[in-house]
Amino acid sequence: MAVILGILQGVTEWLPISSSGHLAIFQFYFEEKPPILFDIILHLGSLCVILYIMRDEIKEIMSALPGFLSNYKNYTNLKGEQRLIGLVIIASIPTAIIGFNFNSTVIGDFYSEMHLVGGCLVFTGIIVWFSKDYSGDKQIDDFPIKNALVVGFFQGLAILPGVSRSGTTIAISKILGMNPVRAARFSFLLFIPAILGATLLKIEEIDETISDVGELSLILGFISSVITSYFSINLLLILIKKQQFHYFTPYCLVLGTFLIYTSLF
Repeated sequence: MAVILGILQGVTEWLPISSSGHLAIFQFYFEEKPPILFDIILHLGSLCVILYIMRDEIKEIMSALPGFLSNYKNYTNLKGEQRLIGLVIIASIPTAIIGFNFNSTVIGDFYSEMHLVGGCLVFTGIIVWFSKDYSGDKQIDDFPIKNALVVGFFQGLAILPGVSRSGTTIAISKILGMNPVRAARFSFLLFIPAILGATLLKIEEIDETISDVGELSLILGFISSVITSYFSINLLLILIKKQQFHYFTPYCLVLGTFLIYTSLF
């Protein structure tokens, strides 16, 4: 079961079809409910892949960090990696606000009401489809602060099962004029503080999670997430370069409509 969940997470986290939505579907139809920290550990597998794929850019960011800390008050004048650091921080603010304040009872409703998940999948599909005609040329230096806040808001919405984090953040960044490949890599960077923050919030539950799931299951789930995430991320980048990111819209619309129909009728 852990391997299946690891594969499911590794594939659906990066393709614009919502990992949380598929986890909710899995839990509903198979009556399996792994601890939240188990899901976060699967995401840590994806994080390891991102750190590897983005290793050169992360090195540049770390080198630029002292300069950012010295000049952040003059943010509008920052360029390059220093400005990128600022954009990631700014975009993470609405994400953190939504994450800290969203009622856990509401999230639980989504895991038991498939029409809600279906509606969110339809929402994701529409946004991704709408972004298909946008292929801007804005790089980090051209991307306004207010746009970063909008992207961060949509990342925060991905707390709802069925709203794809990667799908919405990349699509919205494209719509706001960012270069598609740059939008994908910006989305990858936003994933880092988001999953680290979620891990810190739930790390105290590690003993309980090991007791419920077992060490071997955690390890197998983590490894399967790493492997599938690597291939999924590279596939995503290929599709974005070919302007085929929106090819996943029909899947989201069909699955979402099916969930709505079977849940309500």
